[in-house]
Amino acid sequence: MQLQWTALAAASRRPSSKAIVGLGVTQVIGWGTSFSALPIFGTPIARDLGLAREWVFGGITVMLLVSALVAPRMGKLVDRLGARPIMAVGSFIAALAMLLQGYAWNLPSYMLAWVVIGVATPMMLGNAAMPGLVQVVGPNARSAITSLMLISGLTSTVFLPFNAWLLGTIGWRQAYIVFALLHLLVCAPLHWLVLKRGTGHEPAPPPTPAGKRSPKAFPPEGVLLPDQRRKAFVLLAVWMCTEGLITWGLYLQVIDIFTASGLTMSQSIAVWAIVGPCQALARLVELLSGGRHSILTTTLGASLGVSLSFVALLPLGVSLPTAVAFCICMGLGHGLFAIARNTLPLALFGVKEFGTYMGLLTVPQNIVNAVAPVLFAAVLSRVSPQGTLWIAAISAWIGLVSVYFLVTYCRASMKDRGIDL
Repeated sequence: MQLQWTALAAASRRPSSKAIVGLGVTQVIGWGTSFSALPIFGTPIARDLGLAREWVFGGITVMLLVSALVAPRMGKLVDRLGARPIMAVGSFIAALAMLLQGYAWNLPSYMLAWVVIGVATPMMLGNAAMPGLVQVVGPNARSAITSLMLISGLTSTVFLPFNAWLLGTIGWRQAYIVFALLHLLVCAPLHWLVLKRGTGHEPAPPPTPAGKRSPKAFPPEGVLLPDQRRKAFVLLAVWMCTEGLITWGLYLQVIDIFTASGLTMSQSIAVWAIVGPCQALARLVELLSGGRHSILTTTLGASLGVSLSFVALLPLGVSLPTAVAFCICMGLGHGLFAIARNTLPLALFGVKEFGTYMGLLTVPQNIVNAVAPVLFAAVLSRVSPQGTLWIAAISAWIGLVSVYFLVTYCRASMKDRGIDL
């Protein structure tokens, strides 16, 4: 029986490994050429197009609002048609968006590029990628999701220096032409090759050796009954919105916040680069644990890590030691956040409607996230760097409270049904 499971598991890992690696590459490129490009290109774009900083980062707002409109429909299509065609088409649309960005000459043309990116985002990034991975692997996809997050967590580490190099060698306009080629020649083929639907089931794991905890399996129909899902959905959406406000607001401005607070540009970039490896470390620990602890515990740990990142930074101010401590805690917390954000809806709502719920969660999250770049840019320019940090901290603490109530509610609901997650 053990040998049979080993053979089945080896066979199932082949498409799973291809999907993880392939999607890892496309997610790094997708995030690195859209969200992670502006911290490097934002200032020269503003200068060359004659735009205020708020307008430049307002492109992200446009992207998120358009994405919020498109995501629910795309989520349903991913559940019905599969992620493969949706993500492949999304890569072609993303390539078009990069070309429009590279040839933008004024505010309307610049915003048009972000509208097209907003259409492409829910088709080529996490909203489609996670259901697509589950379609290949099956409902017990926690370790696969963690592996994918481990790769995609290196986006900033890869693309911050790469984008800085492109800016210094060929300029931001030509850099977007390079981005278009990456989407066209790398992402689109990979999406088509690695996202063939699996059977939807993984082989049952072998018996767990004595003294070790077995991996937590997710029921295919989800752990919550239909009448229990609304409250969990609201609490989950609140948490995602608070974390997204930090990711889409603070992350875009953090290098400027550090430099405005007294660090040099090289120190700011070097310190912020710590976040990527810390995210990877958190995901590696989660992967090595084999999913033997509750995803609810991971969720609580993620929110706690982000909340703790402000404990030293706010009372003591920005210095090299406090900035390093901030980045370590933020990286560890958001490393776990990416796992929880993409795994918890699968556990709570089930595999059949995973894409649908991911699309629905995008709506409130993207509306809040859309405000974040403009809000943080305005506060940084017109109030103070410390003001941006306080906004992020309050958001993190609200998220922690919502997670606490979410975890308490879900555990009570599962206890009533005799489910251990």
